[in-house]
Amino acid sequence: MAQSPDPRGPVQASWLALPPEPWKNGGGVTRTLVADPAGRWRVSIADIERDGPYSRFPGYDRVSVVLAGEGVMLQGEGVAVPLRLREPAVFGGDALLQSTLVGGPVQVLNLFVLRGGARASVTCSGSASGCCEVGALPAGADGLEVTRVRVTAGAYEMTRGVEMPGVDSPGVDTPGVDTPGVCTAGVATPGAPATQTDFTVILDITVQKSFPD
Repeated sequence: MAQSPDPRGPVQASWLALPPEPWKNGGGVTRTLVADPAGRWRVSIADIERDGPYSRFPGYDRVSVVLAGEGVMLQGEGVAVPLRLREPAVFGGDALLQSTLVGGPVQVLNLFVLRGGARASVTCSGSASGCCEVGALPAGADGLEVTRVRVTAGAYEMTRGVEMPGVDSPGVDTPGVDTPGVCTAGVATPGAPATQTDFTVILDITVQKSFPD
């Protein structure tokens, strides 16, 4: 079951223990780790075992990261999106896409961000190209709230904090600053593991605060 942001403290759990849900198009299964109650964003992990159509999510932008397996190629009219291990790929949820497995089944971490309703950064440890940003908020938006989701090979952790304009939030990394253990865009993390099963994906998702603590 999806976990919603909770002001009481961190959520820690095994995503492997979450019940699988059928894909929107019925072609596979996914596990929802955490979702915004207002529908502005969602984080899930999908099992892709065969080639087939990718679900459409009009109005949303997506980031996908292959957690296990060799990769997936997404193709549509005028669109080609390669999904590679530990490399976040950004693409629109509106496109009609077909998925083709590169070398067998994969598990893919997916972030869905409502356009104009949220912004997010995605960072993969141990990869110089493992960082991206997606989404946007209205100019001058205040009362912002950051949710951090950390995903590993078999577990995830969610924490929530309030971001004040011009002030770094405790436990939330500042873009452009190389933080130990966290990949900054264009900067490889020294000593980070290079194995397929031992790495971390960090998602920092920002929205306008919509409910009181």
